[in-house]
Parts: sequence; structure tokens; C-alpha cells
Amino acid sequence: MVSLGITHIREGTDHQLFLLTLLLPAPLLVAARRWGGPARPVVAVRKIAAITLAFTVGHSVTLALGTIGFPVPQQTVEVLIAISILVAAVHAIVPIFFGREALIAGMFGLVHGLAFSATLTELDLTGGQLAVSLLGFNIGIELMQLAVVAVVLPPLIVLARTRIYHPVRVTAAVLAAAAAVGWVFDRVGFPNIVADIADRLADVTPYIVATLWIAAVAVAALLVRGRVVGTTGPDAFRKGEDRRQGRVVGGRSPRHAQGDRQGLVEHPQEAHMRGGHVLRD
Repeated sequence: MVSLGITHIREGTDHQLFLLTLLLPAPLLVAARRWGGPARPVVAVRKIAAITLAFTVGHSVTLALGTIGFPVPQQTVEVLIAISILVAAVHAIVPIFFGREALIAGMFGLVHGLAFSATLTELDLTGGQLAVSLLGFNIGIELMQLAVVAVVLPPLIVLARTRIYHPVRVTAAVLAAAAAVGWVFDRVGFPNIVADIADRLADVTPYIVATLWIAAVAVAALLVRGRVVGTTGPDAFRKGEDRRQGRVVGGRSPRHAQGDRQGLVEHPQEAHMRGGHVLRD
């Protein structure tokens, strides 16, 4: 049953896509109602831990209810799962429920749990066998979810410290939204090519993850050597080298360093706060 739970998530493209879409904005802060610079890694990990825990609690409740006989309108559930991906994709583009990600994940977890329960219901288990199977199946689901987070979150945290992450995030969110819309139409009785392609996303997921890691390792190497141009957000890189201008002063130009000593140059953070924009973890 543990193995069955792992397989259910590994082959459940829509469940994976929901979780992955929620991961996209996790390494970011919000500034002026828009996704801003990178959050500290510990903040991103804490946020994802809360989201994953809430999703787990939500789907565990309805998984148990559905398995013991709670009526499950299968078509409605499948449509709501697609809608959950669409909502997560919109949030990845513009923060529509920043700070409430765990609550939203828990609510949609209730929907996903009803879909999970269909697998156990088909086995027609009873009594102690049902209880043990429910526990094992749920453990398998959690193990696979944690594996997805462990594999995907680290490269996202690294890439979020550069400006290339904005187009990467938006492109991924738009593709997730397109897949969700295709699934909605397909699940209400209108088959379409978008849904067919989305159903096969699981086949290319390993290649996508490998690409993320390659890009993240390359960016990390450049960050260490201080050669990344275009990093964003607080503390993205404090030490750097602007080779195009031939300047090396701890990430700032000699003009700014001298101005700081004379009290003539306003720090970016001070100007940012004076302008009324606040970065929030």
C-alpha cells in the first residue's frame, strides 16, 4: 500500500502539478502587491513546510472519509482539482493569497483527498485491513510529496536569486494554467489536445527537474565567484564584480562607497522604505 501511494502521486500528473505550481513563488517575497526579491532560504523552507503539512492534513481527512463510504462525486472532484491548479498558477504570477498559502493548500487538499480515496474504494477493503491499507497508502503519498519538494525546491531557491527566475516562473505558471484549463474542459465532456498533452507531462518531469538542477548549479557557481549579473532582492549578492565597468568594491562602486562615507548617498533599502514599499517574508 505504501508503494501504491507512491505510484499514485508519481503517475498523478495533476496532483504533482498542483504541488509544483505552489512551489514556484515559495522562494519569493512580496513588494507592493507583486512578487519581489528572494526570501531567505529558511523562510522559503518554512513556507513550503506549512503548505505541505496543510495539504497533507486536508487530503488525509477526505481520503479516510471517502474510503469508508463518504459519497464522492468523481467528475466534480476531478474538475475541482483542475481548478485548484489554475488558482495556484494565477497565484504564481501575481500574489492573490500571499500569507494564506497553507490555508488554500489545506482547502484544496480536501478535494485531492477525495480523488485519492477512489483508489482504495476500488479495492473493497474492510475492517483492520482497511485501516492498515489506509495508513500505508497515506504514508506512500506523503513520501512521494516530500521527495518532490526535496528535489524541486533547492534549485528554485537558487534561481530565485537571479532575474532569470521571473520569466521562468511566469512561463511555468502560464503552462500550468493552460494545462488546468484543458483538463477542466476535458473533464466536463470536451476532450482537447491540451488535456492530452498535459496528461503526458509526467513523462517529461525528470528532464525538467534535471534542467532546473543544471541551471541552479551553474548559477550557484557564478554566485560563489561573484560573476552573476542581474541578481535581485535583498542580499542577493553582497560581493560582486562588475567587469563591464571594471569596479570591485564589495558589490558597490567606489563612488557609492565614498558617498556613503560622506553621508551623501541614500541606501537603496532606505529609499525603498521611504517610498512606502515593504518586503514581507
